[in-house]
Amino acid sequence: MKWNGRKVLTAEEWDYSEAKIGDLVEQELVDDMLDLLPPACMQPDCSQMGEAYSHRQDPDTGKWRPTFHTFKKVGGKWPNGIFEYCGKCFCGENVERGESPYHG
Repeated sequence: MKWNGRKVLTAEEWDYSEAKIGDLVEQELVDDMLDLLPPACMQPDCSQMGEAYSHRQDPDTGKWRPTFHTFKKVGGKWPNGIFEYCGKCFCGENVERGESPYHG
């Protein structure tokens, strides 16, 4: 499937280890992710997996905060929504930022 000329990945094609910010995915993948555990955040512009992926240092506060796999809805209507992968973001945010504890 395509949306605005870009490929939309299905749940079968998606792989978290190969995910890139900006990848488009179908609603089924996001629904499955949110059904695993209670979500960390569930809004149209910020749907986050309920378990933290890692921690990053927040540049605004200097504190270490958990990050979560994050998606935002960019088109379509339920049950055929299209979501964009935003990376591993702080709770309630859809932009990946901050410093990782690993610099290798």
